[in-house]
Amino acid sequence: MPKQKKLKVALIFGGTSQEREVSLSTGATMAQNLDPRKYDVIPIEISKQGKWLTSSGTIRQISRSVIARSGATKQSQKEIASLITRKDERGKPDVALLALHGPGGEDGTIQGMLELLKIPYTCSSVLASALAMDKIRTKVFVTRLGIKVAHAVLVYKHDYASEKKHYFKQIRGKVVVKPNRMGSSLGTFIVSGKAAVDRAIKKAFRHDSEVLVEKFIEGTELTVPVLGNTRPQALPVIEIVPLISNFFDYKAKYAVGGTDEIVPARISDKARREVQTLALQIHLAMGCRGLTRSDFIMNKKGELYFLEINTIPGLTPTSLVPKSAAAAGISYPQLLDILIKLALQKD
Repeated sequence: MPKQKKLKVALIFGGTSQEREVSLSTGATMAQNLDPRKYDVIPIEISKQGKWLTSSGTIRQISRSVIARSGATKQSQKEIASLITRKDERGKPDVALLALHGPGGEDGTIQGMLELLKIPYTCSSVLASALAMDKIRTKVFVTRLGIKVAHAVLVYKHDYASEKKHYFKQIRGKVVVKPNRMGSSLGTFIVSGKAAVDRAIKKAFRHDSEVLVEKFIEGTELTVPVLGNTRPQALPVIEIVPLISNFFDYKAKYAVGGTDEIVPARISDKARREVQTLALQIHLAMGCRGLTRSDFIMNKKGELYFLEINTIPGLTPTSLVPKSAAAAGISYPQLLDILIKLALQKD
């Protein structure tokens, strides 16, 4: 039987956004779990300055992970190391595996470049990626589907000083302040009172020129990964209980033991079906592909409110999606196989 040809997989990670560290962790974890019998991995790091690197300390570390998993002899390991780190032309990759997060990686920009190069890539297309990165405009879209969202005010940096009174006429009670186009809960605050809200808005402006001030909804935080293209499946619902913060902030998300992530969520079967249906509906309506993760709050009355959708969810050792996938019987290497297969799928 002829040996199956390996796929050339460009593993793209790093980037210029403030979510760079998460991307580096996702990239390293992916490298450790890509099957070397199936894939010729080409690590590509985008530096903080936006340079595309084929040789760096992080790439050497990732290369060692690939080599270690190959089970090759010492001589073969040298050959593999040479192949991974050499700078000469190896031909166009068969697929790009995106381990990028935040602006410049999750917002449709790199997706557009890959479209021009005719290189298939994992996760959503340009339009879906750009829309999902913009929280307020995603909310407008989702409300047209009849799905509940928290009332929100969009505050612009360019006129905040002159229009502050106008903005505060629309802001009442306890609110969530967050950058409109940023992930990983960076620059996110839960506050109440004019002075505290003002301080939070100014801090959030460090991350984005648009800031969302959203009514705080007390309840159970739920997240639903969705896997697939035109016929997606909703993976098990996760209940999020932060342990080291008062909400699911950056520290709670990525610190080991920072959050109790309960799979399956402690909700009724009816609520589980409803939130999975909503996540599937949003994934399909927005034209998403591959993998998404939609976040919701279920209030004390059992009503579900959509928060946001992630088109390249983190796949670090502490991330939510791998835990949900594992509960569905999908291992991390199998999850990567599925993502690559979906990227190559022509619908």
